[in-house]
Amino acid sequence: MLKNFDLRQKRVIDVDTAEAVGFIRDMDIDFETGKIRSVTIPQKGILGILSPSKNVTVPWERVVAIGSEFVIVKRSEEI
Repeated sequence: MLKNFDLRQKRVIDVDTAEAVGFIRDMDIDFETGKIRSVTIPQKGILGILSPSKNVTVPWERVVAIGSEFVIVKRSEEI
């Protein structure tokens, strides 16, 4: 079983661009079902400082794969 801490240690990569998106900072969990709805990845703003307004939220349905070192996501609308 994968734990919250384990996911946060993996670099997130966009499958379409092969670019590193960052690391998972937060997860939206449906407590009734116990399933993850989405993950939030903070983005760096001006001067390289993390900015809450520049967070990227990826619906869990767009998580393509979780490997030993990376989480692969599809950020674009087309799945």
